[in-house]
Amino acid sequence: MNEYSGLVLDYLPSDKEKEVQIFPHARVDGDCVGTAVALASSLRKLGYRASVILDWQIPPRLSFMNVPDDLITVVTEDNEEEIRSRQGLAFAVDCSEGSRMGKAESLYSNAKKKVVLDHHISASPEADISYVDGKSASCAELMYLLLRQWEEKFDVKLIGRFEADCLMVGIQSDSGRFSYENTRPSTFHTAADLMERGANVTDNAYHLFDETCEGKVRLHGMALSNMKLFADGKIAVTKITKKMMAETNAPEGAADGIVNILRDIDTVLASFVIRETENEELRVNLRTKVGFDAAEFAQKMGGGGHHRAAGFSGKNVDIDTFAEKIVEQASAFLERT
Repeated sequence: MNEYSGLVLDYLPSDKEKEVQIFPHARVDGDCVGTAVALASSLRKLGYRASVILDWQIPPRLSFMNVPDDLITVVTEDNEEEIRSRQGLAFAVDCSEGSRMGKAESLYSNAKKKVVLDHHISASPEADISYVDGKSASCAELMYLLLRQWEEKFDVKLIGRFEADCLMVGIQSDSGRFSYENTRPSTFHTAADLMERGANVTDNAYHLFDETCEGKVRLHGMALSNMKLFADGKIAVTKITKKMMAETNAPEGAADGIVNILRDIDTVLASFVIRETENEELRVNLRTKVGFDAAEFAQKMGGGGHHRAAGFSGKNVDIDTFAEKIVEQASAFLERT
C-alpha cells in the first residue's frame, strides 16, 4: 500500500480544473458508495476537484448516509461529454472493470489515466495503477489505509466523522456486520479507529440489515414460498419477477437478504436468487458455504465476486430457462468439487 499510495498521488491531476472521477460498480451497495464518497470528500479537502460518477441515483435504502448532492454526478446522455471534458483521472473503487459500471462504462474505459482499488478476487484491473487485496473484507478497509497514509504525509485530518461513517458503512456491509469469514483482526482495528472518529455502528447496522417495509416483507414471503431445492438439498433457488415486485409494491433493493436466508438452510451449500430487472436483464445473487466457491462459479457464468458471495447476469433469456441452466451448471460444479 505504501508504494501504491505514492503512485496515486503522482497520478492526481496537476491541472486544478481537471477532476478526479471516482467510479464504483453499478447497482451500488454500502461498500462501493462508502468507499467512493469517502475518497471524493477527502480529495476535496486536499484541494482537488472530485466527484463520484454513477449510472443512477443512490437508492433510498442508502439515503441514511446523507451523501451531499454535489459529491455525486449521475451520467445521462445530455451530460456525458461535459463529464468527459473535465476528466483528469478515472479512479475505480470496488470495481476494476468498465463493464460493471453501467452507463458510466465508456467514461472509465476511455479515460487516459486509470487507477483501481479493489478487493474482489476475480478482479482483472483495466488500469495504469492497481491495488487488489482479495483477502480484505471490504474495499472501504483498503481506502482507510490509503487515506491514513495521506493523512500522515500531508499532516491533515482527512477522515472526519462523515468520512468515518462512510467507510464504516462499507465495512459493515461487506463483512455482514463483522460476521463473514473475510472478517480479520485488522477489520476490527480499522473499525475501532473509525468509531473513535465518530462512526455510528448502531445506526448503520439498523439501516443496512434490519430496517424494512411492508412491500419488502411481502416480497420475501412470496420468494421464500416459491423456493426450490435441488441436488439433495444442496442447491436452493428462487425467482423474483417484475410481476412479483409490482404485486407486493416492493421498492428497489427489497430482494436483498433473501439469498442469505436460503443459504442458511442446513443442507444448502449454494443459494441463488434470480431477479428480473427493468432493462430485461436477469441478475443473479449467489451465496455459498465451504464446499462451493462462489467466485469460481460466477466467473464461469460471466460474473465474479468473492469466495462466499458473488453474482452474474443473463441476457436474452427468460427467467425459467436461465434458472434451469443455473441448476444444471451448479449441480455439475458440485460434482467436480
